[in-house]
Amino acid sequence: MEELLKRPTKRRGFYVEMRLLHKNGRQQQQLEKNSCFKYYKWVLWFSLTLYFFSSYFISHNKPIPLSRTHFSNSKSNLPSRALIESVNTTSLQHPTRGALEDLKIYVYELPSKYNTDWLSNERCSNHLFASEVAIHRALLNDDVIRTFDPYEADFFFVPVYVSCNFSTVNGFPAIGHARTLISSAIQLISSQYPFWNRTHGSDHVFVASHDYGACFHAMEDRAIADGIPEFLKKSIILQTFGVKYQHPCQEVENVVIPPYVSPEGENGHMEKI
Repeated sequence: MEELLKRPTKRRGFYVEMRLLHKNGRQQQQLEKNSCFKYYKWVLWFSLTLYFFSSYFISHNKPIPLSRTHFSNSKSNLPSRALIESVNTTSLQHPTRGALEDLKIYVYELPSKYNTDWLSNERCSNHLFASEVAIHRALLNDDVIRTFDPYEADFFFVPVYVSCNFSTVNGFPAIGHARTLISSAIQLISSQYPFWNRTHGSDHVFVASHDYGACFHAMEDRAIADGIPEFLKKSIILQTFGVKYQHPCQEVENVVIPPYVSPEGENGHMEKI
């Protein structure tokens, strides 16, 4: 596995670029899916841990504008890259403990209309934007960083699937409902729990695994015109959209993640090489 982690200039958030390499030959389908979820679990674990400790450092030292913070992509200036490149299948199954195990994430149990109902269409968990499903499943199956006690959580994951409403015309994900669905979820958790109101959502994590991420529109001109919803501007967005220049859809705390590739699709690609 190769991964490159760097902090882009002139915008906020982390940039994570990864390539998953599979061994030659086919494995059982269920084992491949489990491996993929473990991969996403490790990615989320590492990315949010780095974000958490960086935020802690900044808040307890002289303030540094986030837009000026930069993580070099050179091997000599980024010790964490050596850690990433040394990870193999065994270490993914048994991640490094130590400081990382102190990170705790609480996963909200939302009504099924916000997530699992969408899985009635099998494309929901297998298409290019299915990171929102894979990350949710990875967290649900993690017995280290997941906590069932929200009062000990460092972050709060809000599992809303917005990319599974496929157009009957062209088959593409239609995300026109995304803002309304997420807003409804926020109203629900803010009325039933104290944690959103406590921080105005700044420690809450959402996934926007579609084009133009936090702007929640598939067309760039509309995405820029509408901008990031006001109710998400203080939250953390895991999004597949990431560019190295300043863009309105990245003006929010964000971790750029890879698009989803199913184990079956990756196997087929590797067999053609």
